[in-house]
Amino acid sequence: MCEDCFDEDETASAGHDSAQLALAARHIERDMAGEPVRAQAWDIYFGRATGPVDWRSMQRMARCIEAAQVLLAIGRR
Repeated sequence: MCEDCFDEDETASAGHDSAQLALAARHIERDMAGEPVRAQAWDIYFGRATGPVDWRSMQRMARCIEAAQVLLAIGRR
């Protein structure tokens, strides 16, 4: 995802392999209620593709990423 979209620290995934983070986030999303985010939107979020992503999907993916970061951090302890 482009760094201009949010004021997030670029090292937010520091210590986590991006593939591992993506896998954990997608796993978390499967357990969430509501319409899942399209696979293409995830590719855009992780910089593997370009294009627009609707706001609902961005919010859902951001929540999943935050939860995945916590999950992976706990797993390293």
